[in-house]
Amino acid sequence: MASLHDVARLSGVSKSTVSRVINNEYGVKESTKIKVLKAVEECGYVVNQVAKDLKSQKTNLVGVIVPRVSSHATAQGVDGLTAIFEQAGKHVLLANTHQVHEKELEYIQIFNQKRVEGIIFYATHLDAPLVKAIQSSQVPVVLVGQDGSLYNIPSVVHDDSRVGYEAGNRLVAAGCKQIGFIGVQSDDIAVDVQRSQGLEQSLSFHHQPLLFHAHGDFSIESGYRLAKEQLKAHPKLDGLFCATDRLALGAIRALQEQGVKVGTQIKVLGVGNDELSSVSTPSLSTFNYAFDKAGENAAKMLLERIAGKGQEMSKVVLTFQSIDRETC
Repeated sequence: MASLHDVARLSGVSKSTVSRVINNEYGVKESTKIKVLKAVEECGYVVNQVAKDLKSQKTNLVGVIVPRVSSHATAQGVDGLTAIFEQAGKHVLLANTHQVHEKELEYIQIFNQKRVEGIIFYATHLDAPLVKAIQSSQVPVVLVGQDGSLYNIPSVVHDDSRVGYEAGNRLVAAGCKQIGFIGVQSDDIAVDVQRSQGLEQSLSFHHQPLLFHAHGDFSIESGYRLAKEQLKAHPKLDGLFCATDRLALGAIRALQEQGVKVGTQIKVLGVGNDELSSVSTPSLSTFNYAFDKAGENAAKMLLERIAGKGQEMSKVVLTFQSIDRETC
């Protein structure tokens, strides 16, 4: 295997000059760079990246922790952030927790041990152990999906309270008087708590109570099961807001099996504009979230912190778009 000495001998320069060219340092003439890089290619010299990283104290690695890789939101978000990191010469290490809270703590520790330069964390909850792990991290952490501003953690969030409020307005405007909500786990402040609170605020303004608040998970099967249960308990249900599109798609299937004409007898709204929502029958009315922009903003925020800028706590709140289809 070729060495640094071999490259220096072939190019007719010192080893220190070769090192400066390989590390892209200033002060080397362009003609010398060309000569050295040609020698590198001819020798087949391979840069020892580990040694290079140790010398520069940089690994050019960033960790990304997600709750599930199958999610439409995760896929779009990762696409957005990887584009930004690639432009900055960073490489992404992706960790999938499968929605197991203990793995979140484990991956924060592992990424610190792997000497990543920063971590983007797609959170579905925030509890004391998780906050402590983030605050104890030796590298900066940026949250996506949950608001960490109370704990001085930079965050990129969606306007979840507002989307719940707008869902209530849309359902009431469509003539619904018996409106229910299918959410997720109650410790998910953004997706479950804030979206349901926004819905209740809207219904209160229109002098209507919330018929029910059911808790499931993020799966189509959960939406199916809960819609079936709630329709049996509340046969006068005429409006349903689901915290995610996948919950809504499961709910539509359950309602149709019970002979309900979705979109006329019962209006249904989701959140996220999942790719399945436009091809379902009937097509799902929803709210479009800019998941790719969330990833981009999180990446830019993390790069600023890696560079020692923007150390003050910051929060980016992204807006949404109403998507009108056949279910409402």
